[in-house]
Formats: sequence, C-alpha cells, structure tokens
Amino acid sequence: MKEVKGGYQVGFKALSNDEVIAYAVPNWNTELGLYTEKDGTKYYYNRQGLLLHGGMCELGVSECRLSSAINNQKHYTQAQRRLIEVMSIIGDDPYTTYLGYTVKRHINVDSHGKRTLYFSYGVAVIHQSGSWYRFKSSEVLNHYKVIQEMRNAYNGDMEYLLKR
Repeated sequence: MKEVKGGYQVGFKALSNDEVIAYAVPNWNTELGLYTEKDGTKYYYNRQGLLLHGGMCELGVSECRLSSAINNQKHYTQAQRRLIEVMSIIGDDPYTTYLGYTVKRHINVDSHGKRTLYFSYGVAVIHQSGSWYRFKSSEVLNHYKVIQEMRNAYNGDMEYLLKR
C-alpha cells in the first residue's frame, strides 16, 4: 500500500477473505487535541470541545490550524467540517472509533460456468478494539471527504490485494 505522510493515519484490516477496510485514525496532537490541566494532566475533549478545537486535516496534510502558535487550537473550516462529517457517523469519540472505507470481492458464476470478478464498496465504523459494523449510506460513500480521500488513495491497492 502507498505510504501517505501527514494528516490522519490510515489503518487497514482484513474483515474476511473477501473484504478489506481502510480506516482513518485522526492525530491526537495536531487534529483532535487534548485538554491540558495546569498540572499537566491531559484529557480527551468531549463533543463540545472537539467541535470548538478539533479538526481533521486532508490526507497527506499534517497541519491545518489557522496559525502555528502553540496556544492556537482553531482549525481551518474545511478541517472542522471534515471532523463534523466523521463524528456524524461514528459518534462523539473519534479517539477510539474510526470511519472506514470497505472494498468487498464478489465472484459471479453465470449459467455457462464463466466466473466474473467484481467489487462492491461501502462505509463501516471500526472500533479500536477491532469490532466493526457497516453503515449503509450512498450519501456518505459518495460525498464525505474522508471516504473520498481514502477511496482515491487506496482503492486500487485494496482491489489488487483482493484479486490474489
């Protein structure tokens, strides 16, 4: 698989012999952020904190804040929208729950015994523990930025892997 630097990291998992998922893992330091107490203790942001201070950079982009000042937590509007899209599917915990793009291999045998290989594509939510579930929505599959980015970057590699 291609190695893309910066932004969220992409993890891969075989869901079965015929299906693989690519999932977006946001960077805690540069994208989601952590709330830091005066004593240095760090906490996850809750939903409100993420909506105010979080964002998800475009795949391959490692910095998407308005300025590089240490105390600046504000992300570009596109990065905020990307995180809001993801959270609308996965819920309020992007620290341990991730949005994924799936490719599934199908083999069709016609009445003459000719085998035809084809692929279907989908969206899934995967937890850090490895459990996952499908999210059926053509709107998400076709229009959500993170899904589009993973599809554009990895679809060919995922199909190639499943052709073996």
